Amino acid sequence: MADLYLDAAGGIAILPPAREAMLTALDAVGDPLRITAPGRAARALLERARAAVADAVGAHADEIVFTSGATESVALAIEGVTTAAGGGAVVTSAIEHSVVPATIGRLADRGVITAAVGTDTDGRLDLDRFATAVRAPGVALATIHHGNHELGTMQQIGEAARLARAAGVPFHTDATHTVGRLPIDVRALEVDLLTLSSHQFGGPPGVGALYVRRGVEPAAMLVGDEREGGRRAGMQNIPGIAGMAAALTASQATMADNAARAWSLTASLRDRIAARVAGATVHGHPTHRVPHLVCFSIADLDTATLAMALDDRGIHLGAGSPASGRPEDPSPVLAQLGYPETPSFRIGVTTDTTDDDVARCVQVLGEAAEELQRVARGAAVAMGRFRPPDPDGGA
Repeated sequence: MADLYLDAAGGIAILPPAREAMLTALDAVGDPLRITAPGRAARALLERARAAVADAVGAHADEIVFTSGATESVALAIEGVTTAAGGGAVVTSAIEHSVVPATIGRLADRGVITAAVGTDTDGRLDLDRFATAVRAPGVALATIHHGNHELGTMQQIGEAARLARAAGVPFHTDATHTVGRLPIDVRALEVDLLTLSSHQFGGPPGVGALYVRRGVEPAAMLVGDEREGGRRAGMQNIPGIAGMAAALTASQATMADNAARAWSLTASLRDRIAARVAGATVHGHPTHRVPHLVCFSIADLDTATLAMALDDRGIHLGAGSPASGRPEDPSPVLAQLGYPETPSFRIGVTTDTTDDDVARCVQVLGEAAEELQRVARGAAVAMGRFRPPDPDGGA
């Protein structure tokens, strides 16, 4: 029986149009900064890709900055805006991807501090507290993810961005898990900066982009030349960028059908896991969520052992920390939701996932969990023979 790849939250296969675009771009040997014919050809390819990415998110071409991926894009938004502002507070949620608190922490010596806003138990931002936070003196930036990287819960980004704008605070959203999967229009959302990542929608890994609204001028992190309008120095990954643009363009044509199909599959997964897997808790909002992702945890069970058991049975999903890759690492996101010291599992469906795959995944997951739970109970009983006697004389 074929293996099931169910880790779309970690990335999906490169789409055929992206492969073709990358192969073509490998012949672009010129430097886009040069005025030579090879340089002009490389620049033309780069700018066509920039225009395609901009068109996909409703931006102007000169508002797109190419980066090495989502991590750099998020870091550029945070470090760039706060550096340009001379420091200040960054209003964010308590359940952002680890790049957000890590970047803010690294900037502490520049006077950058965190103002984290809590969420409800499904991971939805408290907008009243957010509104209060962005109106506080000294706020340099607000950054809230669009779709959570673990829970899949989606935030009210349009409303949050409008609250930030009313307070005169630039607003950034990490849309890594929504661009290419759901319609995104930066004008309608009224965001000032937006992060996207190629490998999430069928482009190559290691390339991404940051939308920067005209009039917003983040300081560059990488300096030394005038590439990307002086906002990000260093030779651009032209084959990767071409592949990303091609994948994003291709995703637009099938987005509605793919999202509806993924939503149906993950709704079924949520219901079946809750009903079939002993000790499982399904996390994230049941309706305000990205279409492709399901997050759950299982009480009193070794996460790494279960992850390896599933992998051995051909079920490949995400487990533990997305940052470290260690299945046993507890989730800071779940801790904020009231589940301390709890690792998460994440199932991400792809366009190849079927209803039969969902049924098989839940069956294997339930069987493996039950097997490990039996072993754990047996071990507990066996070890109970070695408990010291009760000093009070009890059994």
